[in-house]
Amino acid sequence: MAVYLHEGGLKLRQKVRAIVVSNSGQFLLVRPHGYEDGEWTLAGGGVEQGETPHQAMRREISEELGVTLEEALEALPVSNRFIYEPTYKTSRNLDHDGQHATMFIVRLPRDTPLRLQAEEVVDARWFSLEKALGAFPVAKQREVFAECVAGLAA
Repeated sequence: MAVYLHEGGLKLRQKVRAIVVSNSGQFLLVRPHGYEDGEWTLAGGGVEQGETPHQAMRREISEELGVTLEEALEALPVSNRFIYEPTYKTSRNLDHDGQHATMFIVRLPRDTPLRLQAEEVVDARWFSLEKALGAFPVAKQREVFAECVAGLAA
């Protein structure tokens, strides 16, 4: 069962997203079903009942990428919050107003074997910072990614 954050009269689906970075500074992005060729996003998903965001992030990385995370996860001081347009909410018959994603840094060696979750993920690929910034289909995703990466360098 999904977990929601109730704030300011809004009901927001709680999500987690991972900035997956290699020791050589490349970023792993995924292409879920429904994304066009050349459109990529961050691994992650929804927080389920009884899970902390840290537990949800571990589960999502395991499910989507087939990787068991052994090391501690670091939540970033950045979140990705967006509110649905009323027409979108109505057209999708959604019972919530938007999403609030906690962002994490996940460090993986580039040669880590991946087993993609075929039901959700079509492909996963490593990108340089510049190429990753150009791979997100939505400006807000690029902004949040850039903010997270800037926080890593600080």
